[in-house]
Amino acid sequence: MARLFRPSLLVLLEPAQWTRIREAVERLVPGELGEVLVISENGLGTPGSADERVATGASQTGTSFSTPRSGVILLTDRAVPPENLRRLLYLGDRDRQRPVPVHTVGLGHQLPGDVVLPPDTPAEAVAEVLRLLAKLARLQLTFRRRRELLRRLRRAVFRDSLTGLLNRRAWPRVVRSAWQRAKRTRQQIVFALFDLDNFKLVNDTLGHRRGDELLRSIGLAARQACRRRDYLFRWGGDEIALVCIIGPNVPVEPIVERVRQRLATKIPELGDRVITASAGVSVVAPGSSGTFCQPLAKIAEEMIQHADEALCRAKSLGGNSVCRFP
Repeated sequence: MARLFRPSLLVLLEPAQWTRIREAVERLVPGELGEVLVISENGLGTPGSADERVATGASQTGTSFSTPRSGVILLTDRAVPPENLRRLLYLGDRDRQRPVPVHTVGLGHQLPGDVVLPPDTPAEAVAEVLRLLAKLARLQLTFRRRRELLRRLRRAVFRDSLTGLLNRRAWPRVVRSAWQRAKRTRQQIVFALFDLDNFKLVNDTLGHRRGDELLRSIGLAARQACRRRDYLFRWGGDEIALVCIIGPNVPVEPIVERVRQRLATKIPELGDRVITASAGVSVVAPGSSGTFCQPLAKIAEEMIQHADEALCRAKSLGGNSVCRFP
């Protein structure tokens, strides 16, 4: 695991220059750097070039270079064409998709790089610069991993693990964001609550595993029927909720009906029986008389209650339909 936090060093120097600073640089290898790859003078990544690998203070020949996720430090006394650098560092498709940071130390005047040193910089000073860049690379890797961990934690907290839809914990954040956007654009918020008809039949007849498979497919179908800016929740059990923002003159029923129809699923194990869905809808326009001087929490609670009442009415009419409150 510690190896992952040590950047590799790629050396492209005149032989005399590398000989001058090599001893000081190699002292960094056990603790600060991963592998060190020295490229011969006659070309970067050129077939037939004599490459030298330095690992934990010992030199050995080799031509492969495992690019670490923590990054690469390039120590060079010449300008390196980007295509040559990419060809050397990113050997596979996975590497090209996830390129690592490259920190360039130039030993020469007017060279592009993160750090540019005079060509006669003492070996100990070059080594100190490399040490600091290695520490910087480790810190950057730590921050990247922290951001990735936070992203995964947010997904775990606010996403349903079965369907991948949002869960009820995300509701306060979503309704607050949707309310502000609708108020700013003078649009209206739609809250639709969907419930599968006869879902209990699948669980009782085919088992809960088959029921979970059905819910996963329902979640995918719901996402495909909605816009990217819409919000979808697994509201509980076999209930799915939709929050979207539409213009004041846009009819809401066709939008909800399109989603409801996509949720219909044929079950081959039940003789191709189709599990349908019912939906209840409530619509709120920020700034309307019904929302004036009311706290958002109260408005959100009423949205849910009204959609649930409309859903109960759709169920009482036989299901497989959409009802809007009032």
